[in-house]
Amino acid sequence: MATDTDIPRLLDEIAAVADELGDAEAAQRARTEAGAVTSHAARVVVVGEKKRGKSSLINALLRRPGLMPVDADIATSVHVTVYAADSEEALVVDDGHPEGVRIALTEIGEYAALDPETMEMHHPEVREVSVGLPDPLLRAGLQLIDTPGVGGLVSGHAALTLAALTLADALLFVVNGSSELTASETAFLVRATERIASVVFVLTQTDKYPKWPSVLAANQALIARHAPQFAGSPWFSVSSRLRLDAARAAAAGRAADAAALEQRSGFGPLAEALTEQIADRTTELRAANAAWVARRVLDKLTADQERRLRSLVKDPDLIASVRAKQAQLNECGRTDAAWRRDLDREFRNLSKQTMQLYQRRMVDLQVTAERWVAEADTATASQIAHDFDAGLRALWTDLESSTRQGAMGIAARIAAELGADGVDALDADVPYPQQLAQARDLQLTEEAPPEGLSATLSRYWPSMSGISMTSMAGHLLFAAINPLALIAVGGAVAAILFKGGKDKAAAARARADVQRHIQAVLSQARFEIPTTLQDAMEALQTEIRDTIADRMTARGRELAAAITDANRHLEESEQILAPQRAATEQALVRLRELGGRVGQLIAGPAGER
Repeated sequence: MATDTDIPRLLDEIAAVADELGDAEAAQRARTEAGAVTSHAARVVVVGEKKRGKSSLINALLRRPGLMPVDADIATSVHVTVYAADSEEALVVDDGHPEGVRIALTEIGEYAALDPETMEMHHPEVREVSVGLPDPLLRAGLQLIDTPGVGGLVSGHAALTLAALTLADALLFVVNGSSELTASETAFLVRATERIASVVFVLTQTDKYPKWPSVLAANQALIARHAPQFAGSPWFSVSSRLRLDAARAAAAGRAADAAALEQRSGFGPLAEALTEQIADRTTELRAANAAWVARRVLDKLTADQERRLRSLVKDPDLIASVRAKQAQLNECGRTDAAWRRDLDREFRNLSKQTMQLYQRRMVDLQVTAERWVAEADTATASQIAHDFDAGLRALWTDLESSTRQGAMGIAARIAAELGADGVDALDADVPYPQQLAQARDLQLTEEAPPEGLSATLSRYWPSMSGISMTSMAGHLLFAAINPLALIAVGGAVAAILFKGGKDKAAAARARADVQRHIQAVLSQARFEIPTTLQDAMEALQTEIRDTIADRMTARGRELAAAITDANRHLEESEQILAPQRAATEQALVRLRELGGRVGQLIAGPAGER
């Protein structure tokens, strides 16, 4: 039986036959699909709370000390995608450069993480960082998507990560040996079950925490209790430090030391699982999908050659059957054709469903934001604003995914009903609203300058009243003992009350600033998101309509050419037709042989759908 690795070669053979038969479109389609099979990589989203060792784990997996910024593993809205490439490269995508701007690998931290002192992004306009490496693990069929390290996986950044899981093939969940899973981590996993089925757990820093085996056992019990869907998911215990030490030892030529350190690090079983359980399985699934594309291409080529053979044997019913198909195509080509009405109806339903999703997610985001605002102070205000903006981008990612997947489903159904040979991909973009994409930093209100005496007394009179009462009580109790002690006590209490009043005022200003920021963004989002979604849906619907119409137009030309050939063949002699029949029969034998091999893939384990 054929295996999934045969598909690229089969598609190349199909493309070569299509070229020989003069069908350039079918040949291009087969070659495009062959390239997609070989270039596809399993997307693995790496998640972990701050200080769990997530970034160090990625560095160790790739044997690249310092690739991801370990010391700056702080919340940010930026994900970093690491993929296989022929040479080292890094690109930054921002609002002004959607195609990406090249940076050095040493600059990844500057663009992907917050400044650990100011808690602000160095480049707030950055939306994505991509890193290409000539790495064997990545070449095996993996992409690693590094997500923000956050303090609490229920923040806006967690929502952004959850949205990314919609397009992921697996989740790599990172904890360490210091303590059991937190409540926010288990809550995140419960929410993740709605998005993804494949999870691999990694417990890091085994060299740092000797009691990690008991932590591992406790974590497994917590997973079984709170996220039983993942109770059977594999766990791997590793030391990133030992693996990176092994890489350094190997680079220094100390092979024995490197082998020993590698063994102790525990990374061998993890890398093997990522390759065999995720990369290989994803490639198998992709090959199965490609087999169905190959089947459609072969069916078309075979039908064309069968019709040509009927023409070459002067089948009297051929022209009538072709004209019947032309009439069907002409009917479908009318502006009031049933499929066009179906397309309009399906997109109206998709728009309704997407707007319902938008409204639900906006309510959830607003409720969460109100809770954050109530807890805000000067130390957390900027982080809350960042989390809210990340939550809004996560909301958009969900809407974009829902819109695109819904449109693809509509395209497949309409094309199947028409026999339009499928609509394999949609190119229309669903961009994040431009106005929301513009960087919007939180502006904290500074304390007002000193006021006049009367205003100051009025502002702090409660504190002054407290001072007076303290002084009176102190006078009654201690005046006979030490008047200086009375003054000292009264001054200390006054200072405490005065500072407390200032802190409360600063916290109130911070809450008001965060509230204004959130309301400003929400007001803009309520206008921009529905408008952008509607524009995107119109573009997708137009693309589907035009693609199907183009396919039918091309099919109409083929049918007209078939009628012309049939009429010509009726007048040609047997001497002219015989060699053409032989060539066509040989082509059919070849196409049916290829079809049999594709059929084995579709019927076998790699083709189960």
